[in-house]
Amino acid sequence: MNIIILGPQGSGKGTQAELLAKKYNLEHIDMGKTLREVAKSDTPLGREIYSIQNVTKTLVPSRILREVLHLKLNSIPREQGVVFDGVPRTMDQLEYIESALLEFGRKINIVFLISIPEEESIARISKRWICKKCKTVLIMGKDVQAKEDKCPKCGEDLIQREDDTIEGIKTRLKIFKDETMPVVEYYKNNGLLVEINGIQTVEKVFEDIAAMFPKAKL
Repeated sequence: MNIIILGPQGSGKGTQAELLAKKYNLEHIDMGKTLREVAKSDTPLGREIYSIQNVTKTLVPSRILREVLHLKLNSIPREQGVVFDGVPRTMDQLEYIESALLEFGRKINIVFLISIPEEESIARISKRWICKKCKTVLIMGKDVQAKEDKCPKCGEDLIQREDDTIEGIKTRLKIFKDETMPVVEYYKNNGLLVEINGIQTVEKVFEDIAAMFPKAKL
């Protein structure tokens, strides 16, 4: 079983991918996390990714994403399924992900789109703050009560990422609409897309996703 979970910022796709991976013994592929892992390795590829992410601070080119994806898929047993978290984000990524899967004898069985309104996305993400030191994600009003509060884990100051501000979120949502919705339409036209209501509890969203597994195209 090979699955893709897509959704706008704040939809909870990462949480659902983790739950699916645990319940069905799937390999959870979060490309951002995978790139950070490779960047720690003392290899030409690792050093190149580290430089891009930490020195030049530019976007990782498709060439590297393809290479990292091949490395990741090559490390996963053929009988173990995969859940892609938030990728492919563009039609370009879709092409090389599907090509790589075919090369490893895999195919996408089902694609979930977790839908939430723009105002809900803004409300959720704008409450997200991060510890300056340990990078723990904290929710304002739940984990901390004011931006002057300290991290409950290490006592360091809190910061908010620039793209987690209201303006930043709106920019990211526009990118999702312009670049990722064509991917959504592609999978919809191919009969693989299932839309899930994201305005529910985490548990109910997961229940709705799990209920669709028998209908996946195997």
